[in-house]
Amino acid sequence: MTWGEISVRKIIILLCLLLWVQPFTSGTYANESEAKLTFLVKASSHSLFQSVLSVNSGSLYQSLITSKPLQKVSELPHTNNYLLIEDMDEIRIFLMDEHGDVFDMLRKEKVAVPVTTAKKLYVYFKVLEGKHFGKLLDWTEVDERLPKYSTYRITDLETGLSFQAQRRAGRNHADVQPLTRKDTKIMKEIYDGEWSWKRRAIVVHVDDQKIAASMHGMPHGAGALANGFPGHFCIHFKDSVTHKTRKKDLSHQVMVYKAAGLLPEFVNQLSAQEVIELFFISLNQQDLDLLKLIYHGYDKNYSILLEDIELVRIMDKKLVPSLETDLVLEMPVTYKIKEKDKAEVEKTYVFKAQRESPTGRWVLVDVPGQ
Repeated sequence: MTWGEISVRKIIILLCLLLWVQPFTSGTYANESEAKLTFLVKASSHSLFQSVLSVNSGSLYQSLITSKPLQKVSELPHTNNYLLIEDMDEIRIFLMDEHGDVFDMLRKEKVAVPVTTAKKLYVYFKVLEGKHFGKLLDWTEVDERLPKYSTYRITDLETGLSFQAQRRAGRNHADVQPLTRKDTKIMKEIYDGEWSWKRRAIVVHVDDQKIAASMHGMPHGAGALANGFPGHFCIHFKDSVTHKTRKKDLSHQVMVYKAAGLLPEFVNQLSAQEVIELFFISLNQQDLDLLKLIYHGYDKNYSILLEDIELVRIMDKKLVPSLETDLVLEMPVTYKIKEKDKAEVEKTYVFKAQRESPTGRWVLVDVPGQ
């Protein structure tokens, strides 16, 4: 079974659970109240945590069930926005991408809807995104709003689990500890029971505001609270940097923008070299959504490789292109990769990135392992 099939199955299960709680009537509704549309916003295609908004609208309902297919698509675009309706005995799942285009998810078709319908859908999704995601605030502002020893709640956008934490130190980003043993237990549950350096998109709750952020889940350094957490962990915000290099960590920044619901916008402005680095981040994070944003021709069986990868690391960060123009970049990269039940091996691959115009976004033409 491919990742795409698993992802669709997860979404259908989640949405069917939603239907069981809030059942739909038949597609041939008798009045406005029966023309129900359910909007869902989530941070990724596999997120269990989602924000939901139900709307009764006969006009929107009719526009969607009568929408005509424009074209078949080989892969669906990245999105945070899903829409569920029942058309007769068929559950229809639509999605809207960053450009406002609408797709029938299960039929894998781009569909035509009236401009007024698209605008209304866009507004509903924006309202729900505002509820679901955090605000993108620069570290300099966050540093003042979250002083040392301040306590706040953290919510993981994949699982929806929340715990309390306290900032203990950190000048370039926040060094944080779970507040109690119960909070440590919840945090470890977020990481499937094992501490990890993997980044997670989170929101930090401060007063009545949610701030977009990124955390890893590995205890390190000193800790002072009686919480069963052997050290502290790091939380990064927009433009925060590491203590050692004084540079932004791309893997953390990706998750910050994901927590703000702005991942495509962030990826679109990256350089070709950063897109290549992002490929390795997607492997380490085992994040196929992220890979699809930078490599459109991916093989669905790549999910098997992602599941087997334990660690990938670039051997030399000072990479030199072998070919560089306004539209094409080729760069040899030497890296080490560790797969499950295999020894770590060193490989070299010449990556090729391209874009359609000098101001367009970079994408990878191909990737190793295909």
